[in-house]
Amino acid sequence: MKSFFSIVIIILASLGLSSAQSKQYLKEEADDYFKVGRYWDAFFLYRDLAKVPEFQGDLSIENQIKNSSRAMYLWKKTEDYRAFRKYEMAKQHLSDLLVINPYDPNKNLLPRLTLEQATEMQRLAMSQRNPQAIADILTKAVKLYNLALDEGLKDEMVFSLIKQCENVLEKNKYSNIKQPTTYGINFEKEKEAERTRTVEIIKNL
Repeated sequence: MKSFFSIVIIILASLGLSSAQSKQYLKEEADDYFKVGRYWDAFFLYRDLAKVPEFQGDLSIENQIKNSSRAMYLWKKTEDYRAFRKYEMAKQHLSDLLVINPYDPNKNLLPRLTLEQATEMQRLAMSQRNPQAIADILTKAVKLYNLALDEGLKDEMVFSLIKQCENVLEKNKYSNIKQPTTYGINFEKEKEAERTRTVEIIKNL
């Protein structure tokens, strides 16, 4: 009889342990959803977990419910502002999102938004008739192109776009741009770094 009760106790303990592990697995799953930007799925899973006795009153769960909701809002606003070409607002909302979730899969969009903003600025400059307006707007465009590079954009097309702007600025009496241009400096830095990497690879062969 004692043996029977011992078996029952072991089974019940195993079931309890299995249930606890299952709930912990669901929390980890919600965390994974959040990390990869599946905020909708994360929100509902966190909300369901908050109803489980083991997680009731758990501040980390409550915070993640709020964070998931906030993240959905910030990403939606990022997309909306980008669609309306309000790049500063789009970047601000994306930056706020990355504070909540640094692993968001759209984190590399930040320099792309800067690139789009710079390209829009360049197009605007080319539509102007006033030389000073052209100089002012193109100068801002060049700064934005360089900012995109600083933010981690890897695209040689940017150097060509900078060169286009600076070629116009060099002929504009309202611009004080001097040689070597930003394009020349950055382009040569990139090429020199590439040459150095190539030499190091050859040496290591």
